[in-house]
Amino acid sequence: MYTRIHVFKFPNKVGRDSFKFFCINYTDKLFKEGLNFSLFIDVSDTHLHYLTVWKSKRDWEISYKKAKEYTDVKAQIKEMGATMSIVGGNTHGRKTSNSDFNFFENVSL
Repeated sequence: MYTRIHVFKFPNKVGRDSFKFFCINYTDKLFKEGLNFSLFIDVSDTHLHYLTVWKSKRDWEISYKKAKEYTDVKAQIKEMGATMSIVGGNTHGRKTSNSDFNFFENVSL
């Protein structure tokens, strides 16, 4: 697995919420390209963490190359007065047999 962690700091809640809405819609497309799951973490009214877990780094790289239509997102974030940092790496996951992932929203492909 491969994980990308996106950390955003917005000047206000409206900016955070509108960008989160964009990310949710965009993420729906990524499931067809190898994305296993995503998490949106509202840290505060102005901080959003967006976590994506991919089947492999290769799947992420292929998806990233296809996403040319969103190359201006970084510029748009700066225009909003927001900051963004992204880190990623190979991921080892663990879960218990008692884990219940029914609380995840299922996305139809």
